[in-house]
Amino acid sequence: MLYSSCESMDIERVTYFRMATRDRPGALAEFSRVMLEHQINLAGVWCFGVGRGDADIVAIPRDPHAFKRAARSVSWPIREGDCLHLHGEDRAGALSETLDRIAQEGINLHAVDAMGFGENYSAYVWCDGKDFEPLRKLLKGR
Repeated sequence: MLYSSCESMDIERVTYFRMATRDRPGALAEFSRVMLEHQINLAGVWCFGVGRGDADIVAIPRDPHAFKRAARSVSWPIREGDCLHLHGEDRAGALSETLDRIAQEGINLHAVDAMGFGENYSAYVWCDGKDFEPLRKLLKGR
């Protein structure tokens, strides 16, 4: 589902999956091997330590149903959620302006992952479930 705002920013609701793993060498490589074996294409993946020897892998698959089948086949316990993918033409201040608008509405973000690619940017934005629709509407310019 792709939305366009008045600021030439595209906003897409995407499904992400989070799974717990051990914070050890090779954890993400093992995950990647399973993705390859099941031909799962990912739009994004992050792995980070959360303390006490534990880590989380967060993945945004291009095909959430195929990802769930692959996770079940190797008995991975996964948690599913939604986040927003923002993308558009990169320019100085684009992220700052967007974050200011979000803050002015009192919406607390859990995480933002943003990168520029040539003339374009891409950002994933996570918030509380209760704030998801207000955030989506705000970013759509409605």
